[in-house]
Amino acid sequence: MDSPVAVDLVFALDADALSGVANLSAGQWFRDKGQLLLAYPTGLKVRSFELVPRRSVAYDLTAADEKGIASLVFANYPTPGTHRARVDRLKSVNLRLGRNAFTIETGP
Repeated sequence: MDSPVAVDLVFALDADALSGVANLSAGQWFRDKGQLLLAYPTGLKVRSFELVPRRSVAYDLTAADEKGIASLVFANYPTPGTHRARVDRLKSVNLRLGRNAFTIETGP
């Protein structure tokens, strides 16, 4: 809706942390993020972005990121929906933020 969207790329570093966040909606994630980071201090790593319309950002995985067992994207839209995707099984990810939701395009 022509306004910035908060997006978190979350790396789960162990099974407990993954089970704690895997089924959350983006609304739940953003509401409880502080508590979740305290609950899983060594189990979660987060990269946060605030994306504005018609802008892009590139993120290359670090060696520490690649140690994670799963990675998820949460986009904080003000509309109903989960606005969450698991992306660790994809080779390359292009997240496209739409008006009310996002889509993911995979690359080669």
